[in-house]
Amino acid sequence: MAGTPHPVLAVDERFRGYLSPNAWTLCVGAGISKGIAPEWYDLTFEVVRESFGNGIKESDFSELVKDSGWTLDSWIQAAANAHLLKGGLPEEFKDLIESKLYAKIRDKAKGMGIERHLTKVLNYPKNEPKDRVIEVCNLIESAFPNSSLVQIAETLIQAAKSGHGPKAVLTFNADTFLETFIDLRLRRDHYLGPGPHGHPNYSYVQVTRPANASGSKIPIIHCHGCVAPRWSSVKNPRDSRDRLVFLEQEYLAMAESGAAWAETVFLYHAQSTKLVFAGLSMSDTNIRRWMSAMNLERAKDRHIFEYADRPNPDHIWIRPRPKEEIACELLLSSLHHLGIRPAWISSWSDLGRGLSNLSAVPIVSTK
Repeated sequence: MAGTPHPVLAVDERFRGYLSPNAWTLCVGAGISKGIAPEWYDLTFEVVRESFGNGIKESDFSELVKDSGWTLDSWIQAAANAHLLKGGLPEEFKDLIESKLYAKIRDKAKGMGIERHLTKVLNYPKNEPKDRVIEVCNLIESAFPNSSLVQIAETLIQAAKSGHGPKAVLTFNADTFLETFIDLRLRRDHYLGPGPHGHPNYSYVQVTRPANASGSKIPIIHCHGCVAPRWSSVKNPRDSRDRLVFLEQEYLAMAESGAAWAETVFLYHAQSTKLVFAGLSMSDTNIRRWMSAMNLERAKDRHIFEYADRPNPDHIWIRPRPKEEIACELLLSSLHHLGIRPAWISSWSDLGRGLSNLSAVPIVSTK
């Protein structure tokens, strides 16, 4: 292959409009919920400690992970095995995951007037009274100001309003924070603006299973299922915990399936739009397998029609630029076989600005 690869510079004016309206798809992972939800390692440790007993120390677990070479989903599988061997039910293990996913925001709400209705607001952000909506929205912004979740949500809202939104958002997160905060933010800003106050225009809609329809709205699709905070008066919360891909055996089952819903949805958007990965380490086995297969098919077509190979793939991975030049060079070519190149930002605080620039969201004057 000939040619010199170049990264995308996400906040650089030269790349403004790199993503055309309705022709790009945002793919997000656990990194965008950092702060408000536990990191993957921390979640794994908490689930393992709960399943095996509180005697295990974090330092011991860290050593086990290092020595074993197992992936973190393998350790969550081990925790699930222990839970079941002790007579626990699969549904109870998913309840455990739920409790850990939403522990931080519940802790932040303790002692405040919103504690008693927090879970219901998170489960039904479009239906709860406006004063509760405003309180929970303010809590998220004040308690987790450095979370990329707020930046991503703000950018997606402005992109949709200006007609520069994505075709879809594909999330591999088990939590529902992104679509929930978007709905809360839309309602709060609507209620704080001039009347009349009905409901705002909801540009995005949660999709958790094949039967869900998005209509004319932009779908936020949970490719690996999701777990919403359970509200005690409702048997079926706003989630798809029955489709959750969290354990090693669930990842393996998806890999062995020839036409899993998540795979077909992902490949459709990868073939018809530019993918923008954010908050992902790019180590997910299924994502790498899907991207590799698609890129190989495209390479075959280029060879048949004698098209020149392209050193700069369309799909991008937004992440901070490493300080060391050698690390930049390594990352620049590390995902080329998957049809992906990095889009540098200086730090995670530039994530929203970079995505706004790439999608050409109009700059709002503060004068």
